Amino acid sequence: MATATYIGASPVSSPEKTSGHKDARRRARLKVSLPLEVRPFDARFAEIVDVGEVLDFTRDGLYFATCMPHYFMGMRLLVTFPFGERISAHKKFLGSIVRMENRPDGTVGIAVRFLL
Repeated sequence: MATATYIGASPVSSPEKTSGHKDARRRARLKVSLPLEVRPFDARFAEIVDVGEVLDFTRDGLYFATCMPHYFMGMRLLVTFPFGERISAHKKFLGSIVRMENRPDGTVGIAVRFLL
């Protein structure tokens, strides 16, 4: 069973009021736990298919967790979300990796911005 929680976007302060930290988020995030399928757009990685878990998303992109090691900054991806046999409407997106971070559970968190 999928779960979702609405998380509002942080207000953006003026540059004078910030202490060097700027939140790059432009839209509110929806926290979810849904599967996605990720395939590299690059033909060199054509054989790789990853099924990960979306942790949050907006209409501009998403953030997912994976244990696969082949990802890199700027990599273009074909993302199918939501994904699975029990899902009636799959949506495909072209995206680019804009952030990667190691997570405490040993997975890698990957932020993808949709290009189309």
